[in-house]
Amino acid sequence: MNSEALNKLFLLYKKYAPNSKPDANSQMCLLWSTKNPPDVLENTKQSEAIEKEFEIIINEVEAVEMYDMSLLDASKYIQELVETQQ
Repeated sequence: MNSEALNKLFLLYKKYAPNSKPDANSQMCLLWSTKNPPDVLENTKQSEAIEKEFEIIINEVEAVEMYDMSLLDASKYIQELVETQQ
């Protein structure tokens, strides 16, 4: 597990889901509105924040994959993206 990636996601989670306390099992989908979720995740402020924080580019398929992950699983997934995009 990459604790640095997980810690970065915790910070983003605190910013975009301020009413929830993040842990490794918290769901990425809570970064976006659950009452009115976006039709497209790519290019949302949350996706762009992830891209900026990890210096990666996320397409819609990758964003949808992460949307359904826990923070722990997403941190591993993002780490794979970082390694393949270097």
